[in-house]
Amino acid sequence: MKAGPKGWRWAVALLVIAVIAGIAWFFLHSAKKPVAPRVATPVSAVAVKLADVPVYIDALGTVTPTRTVTVMTQINGILNTVNFKEGQRVKAGQVIATIDSRALVAQLTQAQGTLLHDQAVLANARLDLARYQQLIKIGSITQQTLDTQVASVQEDEGTVKADAGSVQNLQVQVSYCTITSPVDGVVGLRLVDPGNYVTTAATTGVAVITQLQPATVVYAVPEDYLGQIHKAMTRGAVTVYAYDRNKKTILATGSVLALDNQVDTATGTVKLKASFPASGDTLFPNQFVNARMQADTLSQITVVPTAAIQQGTNGDFVFVIGAANKVALRNVKAGPVYQDNTAILDNGVKVGEQVVTDGADKLDNGSLVKVVAH
Repeated sequence: MKAGPKGWRWAVALLVIAVIAGIAWFFLHSAKKPVAPRVATPVSAVAVKLADVPVYIDALGTVTPTRTVTVMTQINGILNTVNFKEGQRVKAGQVIATIDSRALVAQLTQAQGTLLHDQAVLANARLDLARYQQLIKIGSITQQTLDTQVASVQEDEGTVKADAGSVQNLQVQVSYCTITSPVDGVVGLRLVDPGNYVTTAATTGVAVITQLQPATVVYAVPEDYLGQIHKAMTRGAVTVYAYDRNKKTILATGSVLALDNQVDTATGTVKLKASFPASGDTLFPNQFVNARMQADTLSQITVVPTAAIQQGTNGDFVFVIGAANKVALRNVKAGPVYQDNTAILDNGVKVGEQVVTDGADKLDNGSLVKVVAH
């Protein structure tokens, strides 16, 4: 059935009314929803400042003793006593062991007796020579007799010198029976017990003594740092800190003692040795430590808290709080870190500007912020 003209008019009118009603409903409901204001993100901020920042070179080092001495016997004999406890600290010249010296003492006594006898013979020969020198003047003796006596005195003088050398040699041998420490240090584990026959041919020795003071640390740094190291050494003593394994505690403070004379071509590094005069018991031979060498100091350079520096695809950046509490993303060139601050090597930020230290993960360039802590 076909609708008449009147039916079509009613349909169109109803459609127009529906469209108008829909448009009215849309605007009415849209007007009821106000635009939400922008919410400021709470953040912490700190002002950019100037500070002196030391430049450090870090490396893994090994503690080396100043001297390690294996105490050997210099004569053969029975070891009488061992006068130390394992791990004991000893002083240079302190007795650490003794060897049976009775046979040598007897030989020394005999040599001293021979020396005294020959000294008496020499004295008598010199008296005879003095008399002959007077008698020759009055013609009581011949020149040959005088010459013979002169030769006799010289022969006795040689005998006395030989006797004196024998006495001195035996005195040295007797002194070797008392073994003393050649250095201040710590004695290791005992290598031989009393009652054993010790010889000069033995390789183990009586004891090993390690001199701990001053302690030294050997460490290697990349050859790229050679220029900085040379400049630092020309300015004076270069400070070195020995840290524990976790780089939390300073074990000792010293200075660079020597720089090796060549680069290791296999590793591309160069070795340095640092001395620590007052390390106490904190540095132990062959211990691994973290060496931190102060190569330079950046004087009055711009610094920001390390927590303010963020990493992005374009490098490091910070959020700087500007006018109307809106933040601006600034790319910066981060430099050495000292304590809680990082040096900025370019002009990315200026002294006095506020940088966000906490809450930066919620920000974008132009975000509105509210500083709640400084």
